[in-house]
Amino acid sequence: MNLKTISAASLLVIASVQAYAAEDIDDTVKGKTYLQYEHNYQTEKRAHGDSIKLVHKTPDRWGFEVKFGIYPNSIDTAYENYYGGSAGFVLSKSYILDKKTYVTPQFEIDFQSGSLQYLSGATLYHKLSDNWGGYVRYRYQFRDYASTDSYKTRNMYIDGDSANGTESVTYLAKGNIGTHRFETGIDYRGVENWRFQYILLYDYADYTNSPKSCDSHSCTSLEYASFDNKKGYLYNEFKIQYTGFKAAIPYFEIDQKSVSGTSNKEQACLKLGFNWYF
Repeated sequence: MNLKTISAASLLVIASVQAYAAEDIDDTVKGKTYLQYEHNYQTEKRAHGDSIKLVHKTPDRWGFEVKFGIYPNSIDTAYENYYGGSAGFVLSKSYILDKKTYVTPQFEIDFQSGSLQYLSGATLYHKLSDNWGGYVRYRYQFRDYASTDSYKTRNMYIDGDSANGTESVTYLAKGNIGTHRFETGIDYRGVENWRFQYILLYDYADYTNSPKSCDSHSCTSLEYASFDNKKGYLYNEFKIQYTGFKAAIPYFEIDQKSVSGTSNKEQACLKLGFNWYF
């Protein structure tokens, strides 16, 4: 398998910074701005993608983030033939509950091809010891599809009988989706200059309206499928960060993903990127 997951840009940035004693940067950091670049590859779809985020944390722990994503038009092709993408904005605020615990409410809006996506929720993080930490997170995600893409019109037999002639019927073919997203993770920092993180996620999704599939005779209601024709999906992520550089934190991540909602096949999504602080 030809994996083009290492970008020239990330190698240049990592090589240009000077190593020094580890600086432990996490979500409670104040008054910092960083640029995140990430390249990803889906192993079954053989699809590449790139994302860029600009994040700013104020001294009073407000977080502002803008992000962009782009995707090539063919398999096994990176950095060329881009055909589309997405953009988004994230607003957050961290509240320190005590020396070991903080909570971060968050709101996000994503602009995607043919739809808008809204997410809101909160993260609760607790430092378990000098080397261990853990968190829980809940978000509600609502995907609103453009009405021009959601409705279809077709000729149907009146009362399902061809002898009665046909009539033109407009119906909702693509429904809006509401997803409850539950997440928990644990991180370990007991190895100098390294941070390891494991994340377990569960999504439960359903239509918020009533889309249908219609033929010449009748219409049937659609059931939402997030994985293998089910509404719920449990999956995993694993992330490694190197914190021994002064200005940049490179990372590698591997995620478990479904190939499609109606398939029982899964795939890995490989991610390589860095956070560049300035």
